[in-house]
Amino acid sequence: MFLDALSKVGTSTISIPISVMQDGAGNIVSTIGVGIPGAAVPYLDRLGYSYDVAEKLSKTIFEDAGKTLTGHWMDATGPFKSLYPEGVSVGWHRIQGHHFLTDGIRAFENSNLSAVDFYKHLATDVVTKNGLPILPESFVRSLASTLEVTPSQIMPWMSMNILDIGASVLAVTHTVSNITSIIYGTAEWGLGYAANTFGVGSLEVAAGVATHNPILIGSGAVDIACGSVTAYNHYTQPLFCGVPVGDILSSSLVGVSFATVLAGVETLLTRKNKKMTAQIPMLAERIGTAGLLSGLSAIAAPLSITTGLGIMGYKLAKVTGENANTYIQAMPITGQLSKQIDEFIVENYIGTEHMNKIRKYLE
Repeated sequence: MFLDALSKVGTSTISIPISVMQDGAGNIVSTIGVGIPGAAVPYLDRLGYSYDVAEKLSKTIFEDAGKTLTGHWMDATGPFKSLYPEGVSVGWHRIQGHHFLTDGIRAFENSNLSAVDFYKHLATDVVTKNGLPILPESFVRSLASTLEVTPSQIMPWMSMNILDIGASVLAVTHTVSNITSIIYGTAEWGLGYAANTFGVGSLEVAAGVATHNPILIGSGAVDIACGSVTAYNHYTQPLFCGVPVGDILSSSLVGVSFATVLAGVETLLTRKNKKMTAQIPMLAERIGTAGLLSGLSAIAAPLSITTGLGIMGYKLAKVTGENANTYIQAMPITGQLSKQIDEFIVENYIGTEHMNKIRKYLE
């Protein structure tokens, strides 16, 4: 396979030879190939992640001269072979000497070891399938004893490789955003939010169980809890026409605030031409109408529009009626017209017989 032909050119560039040029004696005089970033090498094996390739690449970068004395101490090999942890299978020897914090401090304090070499060796191990322990050895053994299992049996749940770490960072970031939205009251229940909590949370839990990643499981559980809290708050609050009363009041408050600002501006501009006492009823009516229409828009926009049109129609009819009364009152009612009006009122509202009695009484 062509990956076997990889040769290190620099600390972060890999040369892949494609063909070579030879002289007459068969000696290689030139190599033709391509150079790629080292970070892309794991994707060359059929565009997938290969733990073996990643480990080899990492060792060529961080341990190009071979395993150091600190590396032997970490793996309990070579001069430190006697330090191999008891009761642990070969695949999970990293329970000892590989914790990034506690064992890193030990390497720093030991003059025979190198803290730099310690973390370089961790870089070669974190890309492997077994990864690195997330808890120190004492915690792992204590937990194994409590659960009555061997450390090797729980190490898959106590270790994380680079893929686990990447997935965990993404999951925790997503969970923190959900928690923040609940704390600040910006979480709004709906199909999208349900998918973002229940859907994503279920996938995280399933992925965590499949990959033995407790952080994924925990993040998924918290996402589901966020969805449950938001759904509970949504369905237990008072509703009007299927819409939370709080949303209706909030929308109404926005309309009232906007109308109040406009009313204040109008008052300032017309204060010299109109008396304040005459403006108050009109301004109050406008502010109340704005609040009503804004609240109705939270329920349904068509409801708000039709209500607004109805109010406009009522006001137009009222003004038309007032104008008609004013016009009639200004008409000169005399002579024959006056007589006809009197007869109409007597016949339709008073009655001729009753009107005759009134006339006799007045006479």
